[in-house]
Amino acid sequence: MRVVNLLSWFRATEPDTTKRRLGWTAWFVFANVPVAWLIAIRFLNWMPVPDATTGLYVGLVYIAQFTLLTWVPGLFLLALALIMPRRWLILVSIIVVTLAQALLITDTLFYSLYRYHLSGFMFEAFVKAGDHTFQFSWQIWLTAAITLFTLSLVEATIAIGLTRKRPRVRWLGAAFVAFFSTQLAAHSWHAWADATYDTRITSLTRHVPLYYPATANRFLHGQGWVRAQASRKENQVRELTSFRTGDGLNYPTRPLACQPPQTRPNVLMIAVDTLRADMLDPRWMPNVSEFADETSQIFTDHYSGGNSTKAGGFSLFYGLPPTYWDIFETTQTPPAWIARLQELNYETKILSAGTLISPALHRTAFASIDGIRLTPPGEEAWQRDQLITNDWLNFTAQRGADAKPFFGFLFYMSVHGYSVPPDFPRIEPYWETINHLALDQEFDPTPYFNRYKTATRYVDQLIGRVLNDLKQRKLLNNTIVILTSDHGEEFNDNGKNYWGHGSNYSDAQLKVPMVLYWPGKPPARITQRTSHADIPPTLMQSALGCPRTPASAYSIGSNLFIPDNKEWMIAGSYTNYAIVTKKQLVVTYPTGQYEVVDKFLGPSESRFLSESTLKDSHEALSRFYNKNR
Repeated sequence: MRVVNLLSWFRATEPDTTKRRLGWTAWFVFANVPVAWLIAIRFLNWMPVPDATTGLYVGLVYIAQFTLLTWVPGLFLLALALIMPRRWLILVSIIVVTLAQALLITDTLFYSLYRYHLSGFMFEAFVKAGDHTFQFSWQIWLTAAITLFTLSLVEATIAIGLTRKRPRVRWLGAAFVAFFSTQLAAHSWHAWADATYDTRITSLTRHVPLYYPATANRFLHGQGWVRAQASRKENQVRELTSFRTGDGLNYPTRPLACQPPQTRPNVLMIAVDTLRADMLDPRWMPNVSEFADETSQIFTDHYSGGNSTKAGGFSLFYGLPPTYWDIFETTQTPPAWIARLQELNYETKILSAGTLISPALHRTAFASIDGIRLTPPGEEAWQRDQLITNDWLNFTAQRGADAKPFFGFLFYMSVHGYSVPPDFPRIEPYWETINHLALDQEFDPTPYFNRYKTATRYVDQLIGRVLNDLKQRKLLNNTIVILTSDHGEEFNDNGKNYWGHGSNYSDAQLKVPMVLYWPGKPPARITQRTSHADIPPTLMQSALGCPRTPASAYSIGSNLFIPDNKEWMIAGSYTNYAIVTKKQLVVTYPTGQYEVVDKFLGPSESRFLSESTLKDSHEALSRFYNKNR
């Protein structure tokens, strides 16, 4: 059927005038408001309503914001109505609004899994990383196609119906009055709640997509309507959420005082994407567990600085809060310890089974290293993991007796992709086809977790080959081996319907293995709390000849070999960060809001951080910015 014949379906008897096109478009947008409300009902599952007042606010914001979001494409269509003939306008309107509603559906599903909304970063990651990071089953693609087809039918029905009959013009004015009234009421209510520290209201903001509510603290305090000294400690925490960066980078904060080390040990860092701390177990990682128990320091209470590869990887290499990512990427400044390795003429071998483009490790951690492979070949993660293992073994095999010391980095992806060869033994019961749409509070995680454990066993075999090669070549005599992960993985551990990573700061997503083999040091289990921020200082001070430079010049961590009872750490995600203490999490959001929960994501006994933690964490967030430019 030709497009012209399709457009003839929308032929109407009334004249095609600008006024009539504008009227039709406005009613088409308003007719889609209930559709958006229906789709967005899923967000209500995540909004706590402890009392009737909060419930009233939730209802008001729900109506106001999703009406506003419907009008985002609506404004574009109104502009088209001024210049486009009616037939084409109707067709374009159906397409545009169908895609907009489909995007809202996607966001509801995304938020139900990860508790953050779609963003430009996620779209960039999807485009750049592709199948290396995101893998979808055929059921998801089929569901998406059916949903898109159904939406298009709904929109076509609405469009055709409005060409035949629509409400009178005066009702259109009433609809706009109601629209603006709900906006004014919702934002005014939030401004008052924000000024009076009513977190029942302000904590709801993060659940609503693209909602940037009004604040009026200075005005309300100036009028004397709110006591300016109310809840001083609340305001201290709020300062963390409104943190603003400086104008330039000040890293390191002082010149490094280094001397040539007595020896130049090799450094091999092995990172397994998405590896939980409890996977360091002979049942799931027999090769790594045996190596660790017999030779290494095992840090049993170790945390990544993020619940995503971007944040966790940044903390691993830089020992800094992930809030610094943007300025380091912009300036392409490498970590101080990698720069030091290059000063000492180390050979580098960077092998990643995932792309180094997204997140942009090629512009941050490895910015100063030439000749790295940005995207490895191979359709499946298990194939790429085999590839980097073989490449590493070829690298060590070709090294001569007089070779320079090396820095090696191996990044395995099979656990992240739940990927194993077809003939690899499964742990039963096993989820053959992952369907993320099936994950909810009632879902039994056992088959899903078993698939994850199966992938862990597979990667353990590959790492075992690497470790055995080091032994056979007697490289362990002068090689530091670090084995860890960028972040953990959750299987509804906290009973809050969280799955995967990147969605909260509980132990399931932050706690990772940390195995450190150091020539000459006996095996031990260290129970003190440690984090990725401690790795750069350990290498700089104990291996690379820089013990006289304080760790604070290039990191917020400390040397792993010097006991340090950490009271807090900073962890990041894709769009926010948190102050993580031993008992509570202060989670900040880009809107300036925050929430305080315990380590299991339940209500916290205290809403306050200690004065020292507030002061020190705020200083850490700003220390490496040049404030004098």
